[in-house]
Amino acid sequence: MKALILLIPLSLLIACSSQPPLTSAPSPTSTVIRDSTQTAPKAQLQKPAQVLADVLTNYNETTTRCLEYGSGKDRGHYYCSGVLVRTVDDGNFKPWMYSPTAIAIGASSYSWLRKDVRQTQLYHPAGFILRNRIDAVAHGLPGLESGFICLYPYDAATSTANGHQGCGYRGRKTAESAPIEPSDDNSKYAWGSCAGLGITTASQWDNHFQSVGYVKTRQCSWNIDSQHGWNNMIASREDFPTLVDTWNEILLNNYGDGGQMPKYIAAFFYDVNKAGGLAAARNFQVKMYGDGYNVPILRLNFNATNDARFSYVAADQAVAQ
Repeated sequence: MKALILLIPLSLLIACSSQPPLTSAPSPTSTVIRDSTQTAPKAQLQKPAQVLADVLTNYNETTTRCLEYGSGKDRGHYYCSGVLVRTVDDGNFKPWMYSPTAIAIGASSYSWLRKDVRQTQLYHPAGFILRNRIDAVAHGLPGLESGFICLYPYDAATSTANGHQGCGYRGRKTAESAPIEPSDDNSKYAWGSCAGLGITTASQWDNHFQSVGYVKTRQCSWNIDSQHGWNNMIASREDFPTLVDTWNEILLNNYGDGGQMPKYIAAFFYDVNKAGGLAAARNFQVKMYGDGYNVPILRLNFNATNDARFSYVAADQAVAQ
């Protein structure tokens, strides 16, 4: 299990990572944006082969116990497995900067992909992948340690009405959480509304969801660092197969205006089955390059096998890798 890597020297972690073959298949027709004034990559923290290897390893890792590096404390599944992504519109802004909604609630929405989570699409056709903490430690790279708040089995259309930075239960008054300064202790952030409703199991969550007419905005949230909550989320998604096309939702605390986020981004990606994704991902990559970081674009294909769910295609890149 991925949690066991905490007991292995970091040099072995890196050496044991598989290197999926890179491909150079033709890319879909779209406008490629390139910075022809640059001849060498800027701040390329990892080569595409290593990024792809980490992403595929995490996608196919189904551990139910992630342990915090150093302390050994329990952390949610996001800490050492799965792929944490944020999809965004392609507009006249940098994709990692906070949206008006995120600013209003003090948190940003992400989704989490793993092979044991039934899910067939995401909100927007393109976005970015955050490097998880264990991969960051293994490679000596930046990785967010704290700021993770809650998770919902399905998109909860979070807004100020939820309270507690989007994690509160709609319909019940929840005190807004006070702004918290960045800290290495995520316990200051981790929170969920299910416990306050007496909901502790997947079957109880399912019954409650049914009782409110399957209204996604009436879901309760699980504490982000409750491993039991993560297992419940995965189980509940199995119990409602007709909602397989609705993504799950994770809330991550905002820091500043988002300008410090690029160093935590491992890659951009796009859904090959949605129109406009490649053009958006290329625009994101060029904007990131302008801010001094160069990360690859990966393809996401929900129709591919688990071992090929993500892939790298040289022709997709707007900036040389």
